[in-house]
Amino acid sequence: MRIKEPFAQERLSEEKSYRAKYFIASEGQTTEPRYFEKLNQSIISENVTIINILRDYANLGNSNPTYLIKLLQEFLNNKDSEVSVAELKNKISNWDHENPSKIDLNIINDKLDKIYKSNDYKIPYVELENLFMHLFKSDVYKDLASHFSLYFIAQDVTYSPTTDSLNMVIDRDKDSFTEKQYDEVIKFCDENKVNLYVSNPNFEFWLLLHFKEIESEDNQKMLENPKINNSRRYLEKRLHDICKYTKTRFSFEPFEKNIHDAILREKNYEENVHRLKNNLGTNIGKLVDHIIKDENEK
Repeated sequence: MRIKEPFAQERLSEEKSYRAKYFIASEGQTTEPRYFEKLNQSIISENVTIINILRDYANLGNSNPTYLIKLLQEFLNNKDSEVSVAELKNKISNWDHENPSKIDLNIINDKLDKIYKSNDYKIPYVELENLFMHLFKSDVYKDLASHFSLYFIAQDVTYSPTTDSLNMVIDRDKDSFTEKQYDEVIKFCDENKVNLYVSNPNFEFWLLLHFKEIESEDNQKMLENPKINNSRRYLEKRLHDICKYTKTRFSFEPFEKNIHDAILREKNYEENVHRLKNNLGTNIGKLVDHIIKDENEK
């Protein structure tokens, strides 16, 4: 589990005022996190912070919604007084990915394995300063331990169920997401008080709701979302026609001015998370609406 700028750096600032946090774990690696990141910078300014819960770099290929259960379970198990050896290894690996050629990751992991016999062992925070010095002491960078310590602190987010919101955003991709898996995700979210947001067939349907052109679209064709070519399906192609949308170079600007319209248009389609298993629609507008209202009411 990792979080991205700017929230990580915000945690290191001197600002003391509390912001309600909306934690969002999404299936997509680019479009969804980028959308919510830009939403945070756009209409959310003072009282609310949106935090994308991202996969570790080593697990970027794991995008199935059932993997998000594992990701959120790790997040819920996160304590502010200890960290598992496995999670520490993940954080060191993420830091190494963002700061290449500074450490030998294999040597660091070997040291951890010699000290701790199990990846499940919980390391008390009071031991971390000495541990970091031991792990990095042989490196030529004298301040490497302190640099990673700052990174660790910035990444160490905790969740308060009384004040924060934990959310999962997924696609109803029938090609790779079975009905049984869908039910398992709903069950996990119900048991762990995770708010579930689904788009059927995918997140591009929510994006298309930002534009009036959706009102003349064929519902069955949108639901089926057929392949147009080897690289695009129907909804992505329509978004590209309307606003030059691409998955790899997502721009928030075309959507920004139409957010409230998208929330209203969503009500013309299915919003119930159980019926979204088979019907065209999304309930992401409800999440965005909650965030906007939370921001305005604080």
